[in-house]
Amino acid sequence: MAGEQIGSGGEVRPIPTLVFESLERDGIEGEIMNDNGFIDTSLLAGRIMIIDMMAHDCANCHAIQYHLEERMEYWESLVEDRELAIIAYGSWYDESIEYLNQSDNDYTVPEYPTGLGSTEAAIFENGTVGDPVRYLTSGGTGAIPVVLLVDHEGYIIAREFTGTPLDGWSSFDSSVEAALTGTDEEIVAMRGIGVPEVNTSLPSLFLLGAMLSILVFFSPCAFPVLPSFIGFQMSMAASMEDSVRSDGSTARPPLPPLLGLASGMGMVIFFACLGVIAATMGAAFAASGLIRWIALVIAGSLVILGILNLLGWSSKLFNAFQRGLDRRMGVKGASDAPRPMRDMFLYGAGYAAASIDCTAIAVIPFVVYLGSMGLNSVLAGLIGLTLGLLLLMVFIVSMVGYGRGAFATRINRHTNTIKLVGAWMMIYAGIVLTVYLRRPDIIQSVFAS
Repeated sequence: MAGEQIGSGGEVRPIPTLVFESLERDGIEGEIMNDNGFIDTSLLAGRIMIIDMMAHDCANCHAIQYHLEERMEYWESLVEDRELAIIAYGSWYDESIEYLNQSDNDYTVPEYPTGLGSTEAAIFENGTVGDPVRYLTSGGTGAIPVVLLVDHEGYIIAREFTGTPLDGWSSFDSSVEAALTGTDEEIVAMRGIGVPEVNTSLPSLFLLGAMLSILVFFSPCAFPVLPSFIGFQMSMAASMEDSVRSDGSTARPPLPPLLGLASGMGMVIFFACLGVIAATMGAAFAASGLIRWIALVIAGSLVILGILNLLGWSSKLFNAFQRGLDRRMGVKGASDAPRPMRDMFLYGAGYAAASIDCTAIAVIPFVVYLGSMGLNSVLAGLIGLTLGLLLLMVFIVSMVGYGRGAFATRINRHTNTIKLVGAWMMIYAGIVLTVYLRRPDIIQSVFAS
């Protein structure tokens, strides 16, 4: 839905010429560089092209790169009438050309021609220019990875949006073989992927922001935390009621929608702080690899918390955390004013943190995408994202709060099972996320098998 709103039209037509800054390595980029030292795809006319839209700090992109490098020699052996060219287009413009050319423990510079793109790297036949990530990514969102197979006349005939496709790359690889060895008629029959005209209307950007809020809330990184979040809310409400009865107080707990608003604001403020850091640090934020380290910490935390849940020690940990927080906030005892709003706010922030790796690959490019279109576009997209998060959190918390009796009736009989499943979900999510961040090839081999 979001893709249809942002990318209107989707006409099947040749892709624009790409001209972008090159790494200028001897024997690699030289053949397809123009006089200014830029990679120029017009020099590849008549060739089959594979365009890898990637970034230094995009973990999933690396899995695509490793697959392409693994298959390069075999594909070259198929070359007869048609030649093959593989190029990497640096799609996160906050990364510098020097950073893209710097290998480290998690990234190696691609063995095929590579360069850093720009918002004017796409050149159309009529002479107009544009940003390739708006025309070649899904719905123009700028979300990578994307790898495109382009035929000898410039039409897209295959693409993948992940480094670990469920079919183990069989579909994409067979398309490459067909493009290199098939007849013109067979290749024309494969053309069905359009190059959209980008719609930058404010309602479309608002809708895309709202769609991303669903991804943030129900992301596979954060979803294992949802059962414990619901359990936390129910136990907190029961504790407050017991406290009111024992003290004879007439104080009433906040209404569930207000609690939902507090937890939603925790999520929003967490992402806002991350955005401020990114805006302040600029290119250094991309180069720091901060998102990756946050993701690794969250992955480890999920494993630890899942094990503590299995052992029944999580309540002791949270009680110790609460006592330390009370001391920091100046709360001296149970007789003091209730603190559900603060606790729900903190839990909301923690929920957002748990989703960071699954959502950063979409949210951060989305924010960068908005930033290139002016203040009104930024506001429309971020209001959609923020409002979606708040409404989802208010809905979930209200449903639990108002239906607590029904929830309790149904859940009490299965409490131990729910805790067990939730704990194993957290452990599983943490382990798989850690492996995916460190060794995406292992995940790929599992899917391939």
